[in-house]
Amino acid sequence: MMNQELISDQGKLVRAELDIQITTAKAYPRNPDRFIQLATQLATQDLETAQSCFYCLSRKSRDGKITEIKGGSIRLAEIAAASWGNLHAASRIIENDGKAITAEGVAWDLERNVRISSQVKRSIVTTQGAAYSSDMQTLTGNAASSIALRNAIFKVIPKALIDRVYEKAVKFAVGDQKSLPNRRSIAFEWFRKRGVGHTKILKFFNRNNLEDFTLSDLEQLQGIATSINDGFVEIDKAFALDEETTPLNVEERVKNLLNNENN
Repeated sequence: MMNQELISDQGKLVRAELDIQITTAKAYPRNPDRFIQLATQLATQDLETAQSCFYCLSRKSRDGKITEIKGGSIRLAEIAAASWGNLHAASRIIENDGKAITAEGVAWDLERNVRISSQVKRSIVTTQGAAYSSDMQTLTGNAASSIALRNAIFKVIPKALIDRVYEKAVKFAVGDQKSLPNRRSIAFEWFRKRGVGHTKILKFFNRNNLEDFTLSDLEQLQGIATSINDGFVEIDKAFALDEETTPLNVEERVKNLLNNENN
């Protein structure tokens, strides 16, 4: 009886806290223009932050077609959530069956009372069928949780608003023709320190020398760096152009392809 009363009291407390938060959210409604202003300010506060706001991967299908997969990163989702306000967001691991880890991300807009969840599944076995080590499973779970959280946040905040911040972050990170030599050098140096030389990068982009490297190439290279940092792909597979090495699940691939077709 005491346990039931305790559970009942805890439930009432949680409901009361939610009621207060929802009431507060409705009393101080957000301003979309203010959201764009604040999110852009955070996303473009420095070069490193702007570069971390977008990812990019290129993969070749069995028929030889090369597809570019790109979009807003986990960092951009965090910035968007903080700027949007009146938002609850969280992620957790909901299943580990020994072959794959499934993570769920949830975003709840208290002002509009819109709650969206998103699930991401990541394999925890090698191509030979051996299970990942405990440490690798933890890293994989963390990456899946981050991606699930990102997906949920991007579904609850209107894409039209996210895209405006995304575009400003990309423009700030890539720069223009005047800044290209310096930012290109920074990007190449980042990869060199991680064991990827200029020759491999130029071959991937089908460029003969550094001077042929374009702003579009730089955007893609910066996006690849973010993909590595966020756990989308391992650095030794980032320039493989092999569809099977892409750790994105099927739902994620389809979503990105549809988004690219609609852009």
